[in-house]
Amino acid sequence: MTDQLPSAALLGTARALRPRLLAERERIEAGRRLPDDLARDLAHAGFFRIWLPAAYGGLDLTPTEGLAIYEELARADASVAWCVWNGNTNWTTARLAEAAALELFADPDAIFANSTQAKGRAVVVEGGYRVSGRWSLVSGCQLSAGLALTCVVYEGDAPRPSATGAPETRFMHCAAADCEIIDTWTAGGLRGTGSHDVAVQDLFVPARHSSWHTDPLVLPGRAYRFGLRVGPGLGAVALGIARGAIEALVELGGAKRPERSDRALAEDPRAQSRLAQADALVRAARLYLFDAVGTLWDEVIAGRPGTPEQRAQILQANYHAVAAAVDAVDLVQRLGGATSLYTTSPLERAFRDVHAVTQHIGVHPRTLESTGKVLFGLEPDPIFRG
Repeated sequence: MTDQLPSAALLGTARALRPRLLAERERIEAGRRLPDDLARDLAHAGFFRIWLPAAYGGLDLTPTEGLAIYEELARADASVAWCVWNGNTNWTTARLAEAAALELFADPDAIFANSTQAKGRAVVVEGGYRVSGRWSLVSGCQLSAGLALTCVVYEGDAPRPSATGAPETRFMHCAAADCEIIDTWTAGGLRGTGSHDVAVQDLFVPARHSSWHTDPLVLPGRAYRFGLRVGPGLGAVALGIARGAIEALVELGGAKRPERSDRALAEDPRAQSRLAQADALVRAARLYLFDAVGTLWDEVIAGRPGTPEQRAQILQANYHAVAAAVDAVDLVQRLGGATSLYTTSPLERAFRDVHAVTQHIGVHPRTLESTGKVLFGLEPDPIFRG
């Protein structure tokens, strides 16, 4: 029995796992997925219940506590951190009927994957929906007991309009055994995430297993009104990758002697300067990200919705964290010289992984357009209205 808070205990577990994750890297990359035994141990430790409500057996951690755990895992292996981050979408259970949430999360070690791409069609039928579609980039799908797949809702042959007039979209919570996994994930960065395609055809999903961000909250508690838990995980993962790359360069610096040089890399003033620059990039971006998330969290817990500016700052800080992490990794990867070219080098892997993070829709440059609207004092996008 431990007297530690759940967040401190899980962060300590993440740190203790580092030697194992480093040792597993080749197996993770070769398999293009997390090994079953590793995924099982991560689930048993609680890594996939970071934001699951306590009412359903989750840890119910704060947003910044979750970010620190993703960051720590990414120091060792980005694919592990990515699968854990992507598997923690269960904040949506606060909007599910209690009986449905208890049913879905009855197994404390179950893992759930998701796709937020509205690539499916959910046709309204008696008692629920008939779901068909194919979704790409479903990270961790091979590990999962269930999948939350985003669909456009249809009544007959026409999309059903939402309150805004746009087609209605909803998560459909499906058993993984009812879905087909199509092997498509042959990638450079984040190679071990198993982000394959998933398809279903005419699958019945009961209405109680459907949810969306705009559904009324079923669980009481101000924490569930935060709403921006998932996106900042991208920044945390990227910062963890960058920190791991910096540490790898420091380890390399004492042993490596650059070509046509009579001193170690660590003794080169240019290397010292660039390493310091990379370190500053990561530290500053981390402070910004955690401050922006923590500021809104304090507002929500105090019973206030937070301002559009505060919500916009989270998206901006997340984008900045990924950009700063990329710049930091690029700096140290170049300092590694030819050593950084080999797949045995953690610098080579960090370079691939951090650039893969930049391709996620959550850090598309258009997110800065949404933030810029708020800074100009224009009408904010719906996500910023609380």
